[in-house]
Amino acid sequence: MIHPSQVAVILVEPTQPGNVGSTARAMDNMGITDFRLVNPCHYFTGEARAFSMNARYLLHQAKKFDRLEDALEDRQLIIGTTAREREKIKKLSPLHHLPDIAREYSKEVKVALIFGTEQSGLANEHIDLCNEWIYIPTYGKSSSLNLAQAVVVTLYELSKLFDAEPVQSEQEIIPAASKSIEAMKEHLFKIMDRTGFLRKSSRESIWTSFSDLIGRSKPDERDIRMIRGFFNRIEVTLDRKRNRSNQ
Repeated sequence: MIHPSQVAVILVEPTQPGNVGSTARAMDNMGITDFRLVNPCHYFTGEARAFSMNARYLLHQAKKFDRLEDALEDRQLIIGTTAREREKIKKLSPLHHLPDIAREYSKEVKVALIFGTEQSGLANEHIDLCNEWIYIPTYGKSSSLNLAQAVVVTLYELSKLFDAEPVQSEQEIIPAASKSIEAMKEHLFKIMDRTGFLRKSSRESIWTSFSDLIGRSKPDERDIRMIRGFFNRIEVTLDRKRNRSNQ
């Protein structure tokens, strides 16, 4: 079971105030109040207020961020939405699998649902920050939904767990928060730089590959501490080797 207070809806670079207002209304319908906006348009307009109806309070209390990384710092289950298959995504699930995906995690997990800009969706660097990816199947000529429509149907699927009986599992997954994972990835690349593993031409592809690997492995905070302890030991060894060579 997931409580609505554990869920944050994040819009990345929305361009239409009406969509921001409609999203607020959809969130209010489903009992979600954690609204986060990354580089939004000027959204507090008459159109947004009209579309939000009784959820205007969410427009007032929405949190604004310059970077998606900052909006995700306290999130553990990070679900990206896309209207198409992408090479970077190794496991893309249809929306109706969302409750099954969430059931794999601890009932205390902090969830982020991320939606990209209206024209092009999430950029690849935003996709890299997710550990689950979903798409909304459509069967007509238009393959993508309006932003607010996508939000409401996604929240509806997730809401199936709001009043569900808790599912017993042998081992609940409590992934590390995004801030810890991104710090570990930066530490990993620092080690790669020092050991000569990275080349300028391959940095982006290697970053993407390791981001995907780490996202699929869903490390917890204990895993992060252990891995970074190992990285620290590598750095100590490299420093000792360099000091000996300079003597």
